[in-house]
Amino acid sequence: MADAPERELKLLQGGRGEDDPPTGRPLPRSTLRVIPGGPAGDLQAAIEETVQAARRMRQEIEARIAKELEDLF
Repeated sequence: MADAPERELKLLQGGRGEDDPPTGRPLPRSTLRVIPGGPAGDLQAAIEETVQAARRMRQEIEARIAKELEDLF
């Protein structure tokens, strides 16, 4: 069995700052994904995927807010 090729992993800054209040619950592991970096990594595709995920999350949040407002009134 051959050894797996070495991958260069980079830690990106993000998340809450020291003064930010906690959000309540951490993200489940299934939502997190490692995107290989280094010279061969496709940074543009990773950025586009992240933007699409953020847009979906925003739509879900807006839908929840709209539903709660409808239920309230």
